[in-house]
Amino acid sequence: MPLIKRGAIAIIIVADDIAEQAWDDANENFKRGTFDIEGGPNSTVNTKVPVLWLHKNAKNVFTNGSVNIEANLIVEKYPYPSVNIIGKIAGTDPTLKSEYLLYSGHQDAHGIRNAINNDSTYYGADDNGSVDVAMLANARAFVKYPAKRSVLFVIQGAEERGLLGSRYFTSHPTVPITSIVAVLNGDMIGRNHIDSAAVLGTQIPHRNSDDLAKMVNDANNEGPKFKLDTTYDKVTHLEGWYFRSDHLPYARLGIPAIMYTSLLHDDYHTPLDNAENINYPKLKKMADWMYRTGYKVANAAKRPNANKNFKLER
Repeated sequence: MPLIKRGAIAIIIVADDIAEQAWDDANENFKRGTFDIEGGPNSTVNTKVPVLWLHKNAKNVFTNGSVNIEANLIVEKYPYPSVNIIGKIAGTDPTLKSEYLLYSGHQDAHGIRNAINNDSTYYGADDNGSVDVAMLANARAFVKYPAKRSVLFVIQGAEERGLLGSRYFTSHPTVPITSIVAVLNGDMIGRNHIDSAAVLGTQIPHRNSDDLAKMVNDANNEGPKFKLDTTYDKVTHLEGWYFRSDHLPYARLGIPAIMYTSLLHDDYHTPLDNAENINYPKLKKMADWMYRTGYKVANAAKRPNANKNFKLER
């Protein structure tokens, strides 16, 4: 964005050794082009410029003389065939029921891609069916034991295409955006060791609510007692995962937001991310953690604070 604001009309990225190794997989992601939405506080549609990613050997070409690039860029505008699935459970308190705790997940995966073991269907069981299952289980619990605040369950569409569903919801909310007191987002919660997990949004500069950070840690200590991996929430982590899931558009608006995850694995974005490989006892523990946190938020006397000096690194 700073380059665009300074007048760049295109951005060329040359792969380094690490990016070159990921070329084949990334190439699949961009065969269908890139996507954006119109309008709203998180949209970049008015500042969209072409971004070209080149092999690492292009660096020699650029440094050894002048270069001319010819590119055929096709821009289409149409209603994107995706939806946000939204459910609401009313609160019991006459005053607090006008405020909302929001659970967030996403329902898209990657369709048909590169085959592994003669299977080319990217099922998305962990990414992100696992969270959708947890949200449905939590919804059942809140129906049986309603909280003081109301609860929204938003299964976002088109997360894999650039957080389009969550960006659209924050631009076109079904309730007043200021009435959303916290967002509990999940992304991949059904794999890896049963005693390990992570939560993103509890370390500075990603922590935008001290109250919410305390609630999520208290809920872990009271219930599943996961050994938490804190590395993914650091600005130095290579994956930069804080910026790649549906809590982000809410956090950018100053709404207290966190993300639960059981972290990456070798089957991520492959046909092996299937139901057979889900660690179901682990999934149950993660769902319990999300519910315990949500119950604290939805019944607290005061909504979680929003840190005044919150500013992300990018």
